[in-house]
This record gives sequence, C-alpha cells and structure tokens, in this order.
Amino acid sequence: MRIKIHNYSLLVLACLIGFVNSPTNKAFAGNAIVPLGFGAESNAMGGTDMAYSSTPSGINNNPAGIARVPHSEIEFAIEPHVLVGIRHKDSLGNDRRSDHDRAYLFSGGWLSPLANHPNVVVGVGVFAQGGVGFKYVDLLTDYGTRDDISALFGVFRIAPAIAYSVSDKLRLGLSVSINYAEAEQELFPNISDAATGFFGTKITDVNGYSYSWRAGLQYDVSPTITIGLAYGAPTELKLEGGKATVNFEDIGLGRVNYANAKIDGLSIPQEIGLGFSWQVTPQLNLGADINWYEWSEALGKVKTSLSQPQQTAPMDRINAVGDFGGQNNFSKSVAAIYRINDTSTVYSGVSHINNAIDGSALSPVNNLTGKWHFNLGYRHNFSSNWTGVVSYTYAPDSSRSYTNSQLPLGDESEAAFKIYSMLFTVRYNW
Repeated sequence: MRIKIHNYSLLVLACLIGFVNSPTNKAFAGNAIVPLGFGAESNAMGGTDMAYSSTPSGINNNPAGIARVPHSEIEFAIEPHVLVGIRHKDSLGNDRRSDHDRAYLFSGGWLSPLANHPNVVVGVGVFAQGGVGFKYVDLLTDYGTRDDISALFGVFRIAPAIAYSVSDKLRLGLSVSINYAEAEQELFPNISDAATGFFGTKITDVNGYSYSWRAGLQYDVSPTITIGLAYGAPTELKLEGGKATVNFEDIGLGRVNYANAKIDGLSIPQEIGLGFSWQVTPQLNLGADINWYEWSEALGKVKTSLSQPQQTAPMDRINAVGDFGGQNNFSKSVAAIYRINDTSTVYSGVSHINNAIDGSALSPVNNLTGKWHFNLGYRHNFSSNWTGVVSYTYAPDSSRSYTNSQLPLGDESEAAFKIYSMLFTVRYNW
C-alpha cells in the first residue's frame, strides 16, 4: 500500500517565541518571530534603537552603542505579555482565541569599560531572542471531528560583546552569541485518514544550539545628530533529537512513535538596520529607524525528518519539505524622548511592520500578520546609581483572510492579532 504523508502535518513548526524559563509559553509583540526591540527604552520607542543603544540591552540592538558607557553597569528586566485578540475563524464555524494568552520574558546584561583602556567596553547579555506560540483546542475539522492544533517555539540567546570608541565621534561594536532553540507541535493528532493522506502528528523535544553574530557602528555627525547602522547575521536554528507520534490508525497500524525527529531550514533572519537621532533642544530628542529582514530564507524551505519507528510503520523514515512563504519585509519606526528634569524622562514611539508571510501560507499557528505598534515609556533615576524604566506596547487589531487547502479547516479562514505588553527594567551602575 502506498501511503501519502501530508507534508503540512510535519511542517507547521515554522510558527515561532523566546521564553527563558518555559519555552512552551509563547507569543509577543514584535516583527514576526523576533521582538520589537531589546530593553525598555528600545521598546518604548517602538524599536528605534540604531542611534541610541547604550545600555546592556544594546548588545542585541546595536552593539556599538555600549562604547558610550563610562562605568560598570548591570540590568535586569521582566516583560509580561497579554494576548487579548489572537484568534482563528473559519467557514466551519470555528471562532476561537489561542489558549496561550500569557507570556513572561526575562533578560539581563552587564557592561564595563576596561580599566586600562576606558575606550573599550565589554559586556554580556542574555535575551529571549525570538519565537511565537499559538494553541487552539477543540476545533471542528473537515472530518467532522474536534481536535487540537498548536506550535510552540522559543530561542534563548547569550551574547558576549565588545565595543571600541575609535574617536570622539565614531564607535564600533561586535557581539557573538550562543543560541538555544526548542520547539514542539501538535497537528490534529486524533485524525487518521488514508483516503486524503492526512495523518495527525505530534512532535516534541526538538532542540539544539547554534551560533551567530551582530556588528554595528554609531557616528556623531554633529553635536546634535547621530546615525547608527547595524547588521545581524542569520541565526540557523538547530532543532533535532526530538520525538514524534504519527496517527496511522486508519491503515491498521495504530499510533507509531518515532524516536528521532529533526527540523532543518528555520532561522532568525538576516537583518540590516539604519537610524538617526536628533537632539532638537536640550529636552527634546527625535529619531527614526528602518530595518530590513530576510524572511524569504528564514521562513522559506523547511525539511522535517522522522526516523527510528518504535512500532511497525508504513515507512522507516519520513521526509517532508515545504515552503512557509516567508517574504522579506521592512519595519519602520519613529520616536521621541523628552527629558522632564534630571530624574525623569518620557519616551514614545510608533512602528509599522509589513507582513513576513505570504497570505497563501497562513495558518492558525503562524499568525504573523503585519501590524502597528504604539509605545510609551518612563525612566526615573532614583539615585546616581539606580535607574528604573517601564515601557508599554500596544498592537491593535490586525486581521487577514486566507485560504489554506492543506489544513482540514474549511474553505476560508481569518487570522486576527491583538496584544499588549509591558517591560520593567532595573539598572545599577558603579
């Protein structure tokens, strides 16, 4: 008997959020699978950070900016996210929100100038680098059954960095990183239909380590204008060593466990960012960024391999290749900073992100729609050593209609996205 394995059931893991202490609670405000920015100030300005980065979080924005730091500094941050409008609707009558409606991200970092070379600053940062997660339970399917679909993915990054003040105007920076990725997926595990070739699949515990780097520069064109440029190399994500279960009940083989599951082809995209800041008055600063992301490679061709079946199986190895429809996009942001006095500063920012996935490739678990972000922030210097920063991000309703013939969810579907988050940072210098 020739068995057709439905490719999509093995490839839906392209929907990805980084979560440091629980990689299965995911979803956040950002550009597809990467956060809007790193650090409270960056988030408060809508991700406008190329010409501003000068805190430990700046290691993962524009590492050149950390050369501005004149003293040792450490920071800790927590970022709760609330997903109030992540929703799937379709022509079968399903209208459900994702069951994953909370996420809590943690990050931190340390910087210090070298004692004998104060124009050189070194540091290290830990970040929830990227991902996304959605889970829908009890969906009605084309087979007349109710079943679940989910995809959860997280990336955690540790990034040492070094920056050098070449002159009073020019700063250069470099960070290298170790990245840990983990994912799991469930695609209608109770469906088994030989006539259509759809066999429900569950994949767990795929994970692995990879390496990447980021470089940048900042240049003071004048005492009031700074430009920033940064490049982030693509981060290949290692997802291997997992387990899988495929439902072959309709052909009399039951549910077959595969001892080895592997996914190749997913990555955090290559990125180029350019921005400026303008000190308009002693109190007011304005800035803007534009960033380009290579999603066509990061969410392009993906291969999923299952091997080492533990029971009788129709095949010893399953290989599935699919295209997730990634399309290169730009994010644009503008920001304003107003210093009220020596202890209080307010931030604001607006950003817009184009769609990272072609509409024909959308599904309930890769709801990566283009969206606006509106942001506010406040910084308070409690003393000469202690600083606190809080930022708020709101992504209003955004929806796209699509048809995905590979999923048993009717002829027409709609993906909706709405989220808000806050980021709290405490910083200490000495």
